[in-house]
Amino acid sequence: NDRTEALKLVEQAIAADAKSADAYALRADIRTASRQFDKAVADYTKAIELNPQSAALYDQRGTAYFKLAKIAESLADYNKSIELDPKLGAGHWRRGLTLYYAEKFADGVAQFTTSDKTEPNDVENAIWHFLCNARVQGVKKARSEFLKVKEDPRGAYMMKIYELFLGKAKPEDVFSVAESGQGSKDPERIRKFYANYYVGMYYEAMGDAKKSLESLKEALQYPNNHYMMDVALVHIQLRKKK
Repeated sequence: NDRTEALKLVEQAIAADAKSADAYALRADIRTASRQFDKAVADYTKAIELNPQSAALYDQRGTAYFKLAKIAESLADYNKSIELDPKLGAGHWRRGLTLYYAEKFADGVAQFTTSDKTEPNDVENAIWHFLCNARVQGVKKARSEFLKVKEDPRGAYMMKIYELFLGKAKPEDVFSVAESGQGSKDPERIRKFYANYYVGMYYEAMGDAKKSLESLKEALQYPNNHYMMDVALVHIQLRKKK
């Protein structure tokens, strides 16, 4: 976890062998961990030039592009990674998120349908399937086609979020269960992050942009290293542009 020393060592490796795709990829990983996404993209690009058949490199650059809110570039890289390694496609939920922000909602429905088959008890797959489907067919129809989740292993607060999108709970119910910690091993800040984050996404689905942004900004008050923290940051950036 000493990124400064790691960076020195990998730069020595690049100096020793400027044609090592692995060395550039490792520096990109270090820069990604340090949230230097623009520099990470540059390194992944160099690594891809040296190893253009690497699905993993396109996939990793696609994620760095997403975190820079460069949606078209992210999607192009994810698609290329799947072209090079088709088995990556079925469970690629990160691509599904990119499809949502690219406003390719029908493709998002298809992606989260296959992602759900790899993680059938993940509330988030079901919610993102709904979020995409609601843009295609409307909220009522999307609820009738909601993916089934028996029990998310993260506990009651995730299942209450699931009920919220089904129309069987209210935002205050989500906050109450997240506060209580009922049936969950997740720390309080994680529960509160997801509660506020998905209440924000619920308001977006219901067409209330103001409340959506308020809840998403509140979610940022509970920082964490989960991927969805970056999704929240990207969401706010993109919606502010609109």
